[in-house]
Amino acid sequence: MAREILIVGMNEIGASIGLAIRRAGRGVICTGYDSDASAARAARKSGAVEKLAMGLGRSVGGADVVILALPSGQVRGYLEAIGPRLKRDALVLDTSWLKADAVGWASEILPEGRHYIGAVPTVAAGALYIGASGASEPSGDLFEGGLMAMVVPARTPEAAVDLALQVASWLGTTPFFIDPAEVDGVAATVVDLPTILGAALMRVAVRSPGWREARRMAGRLFATSAIVGALQGPGDLQAALHLNRGNVLTRLDETIEELEALRALIAGSDEEGLERHLAEAVQAHYAWLAARMRGEWAQEEIVPGELPEGGIFDRLLGIGGLRTKDRRRDGGPRA
Repeated sequence: MAREILIVGMNEIGASIGLAIRRAGRGVICTGYDSDASAARAARKSGAVEKLAMGLGRSVGGADVVILALPSGQVRGYLEAIGPRLKRDALVLDTSWLKADAVGWASEILPEGRHYIGAVPTVAAGALYIGASGASEPSGDLFEGGLMAMVVPARTPEAAVDLALQVASWLGTTPFFIDPAEVDGVAATVVDLPTILGAALMRVAVRSPGWREARRMAGRLFATSAIVGALQGPGDLQAALHLNRGNVLTRLDETIEELEALRALIAGSDEEGLERHLAEAVQAHYAWLAARMRGEWAQEEIVPGELPEGGIFDRLLGIGGLRTKDRRRDGGPRA
């Protein structure tokens, strides 16, 4: 019998997941749903899904896996919408960035016998850079060679984990296990902070006295920096920042401290100090980029997501290489 997969959210992530699954999966039927009819039709035309769901009811009821490719602020609403309709043993695979709240919502909302796993796939190294418009075409290779961070709540059946690992395999990713709080901390650094800085840059620019001339002269450097704050609608951005506000405030404080240090070096005409300060950033960037292009994380610090003997929570590893025995059994950090 064919396995039914419903992808909710036909954005670049959702459509790319569909393309990858349809290319690699065997005996799989992919259905797509998006509240934006034009996005849904575009995904169907690209071949990301075989058919479209006009509503969630019937499609959810027949799905073995429901993949949520949504902004973090929309996850709770969709869990409430699909929860009562999920068939027994169905898996909800949530690809949004924020996980601490999402795990709690799933525990509260999903009926017994329906399972939630958080999964954040990283894009392939070749897809790191976006254009000035921010628009990218879906691709079945978007995640090829990347990682899949997986948040597995306690008491999740091994069959559900196996299914999530199968999806990771279809996407061409190496799965690893991580605490939800760790994911949210990472999101504050690599998603939320760039978003805030992009929005701040745009607001500073349009208020500057020379904006009339600057808007004509701005080139790729400005365009690629400013676009980050406009890749999602303001409502979705606001919701994500609110959900992750503790981590976001910490990163903002650190960023303000860094900007003040740079300001002091510039104001003090400390040319050598400023050059050393900037050199550290440049060297760190190229070191990260080289490692990201190599993609050898599994050999360095990430252990692939294989089910260990004696239960899946005996040897789960996170980004920092901390074993599960160093964490609370409920997935939260130690006090």
